Amino acid sequence: MDLTDVAVERTYRLRSEVLGWTSPETRIDDGSAGHMALLDGGTVVAAVSHATWPCPDEPNVPARYFWAMAVDTAYQGRGYGRRLLAAVADRARADRERVVWADARETAVAFYTACGARVAGEPYVDDGTGLLVRHVVFTLGAA
Repeated sequence: MDLTDVAVERTYRLRSEVLGWTSPETRIDDGSAGHMALLDGGTVVAAVSHATWPCPDEPNVPARYFWAMAVDTAYQGRGYGRRLLAAVADRARADRERVVWADARETAVAFYTACGARVAGEPYVDDGTGLLVRHVVFTLGAA
């Protein structure tokens, strides 16, 4: 399974199927973001977007935000989500960032805590997606 940087447009089909995205407003890319995907025969089966962005729960610590992580349902349970998280953490470390964080869907919080995240703050409804989310925060050690 190849992990590679991709154009954000290559992630739309998967994110629509897994996350229920139906409109361009939920497709974030201001030009500074990176988008990584796991490919199976050229098909995106897992994806995540990321960018340097301050964490509200750690405002004075260099941080990387990630969003819209999705793994095709036929590929879930194989460690692909953990692989994407590790790749985002590697990018953060390369840029000397010490925190990786996300607005996690309430239904995904248990996955992130099992991967080592702490939950910060109370749940809230995300303005862009309308989903109930919480901050999940990973503190990075040395590579």
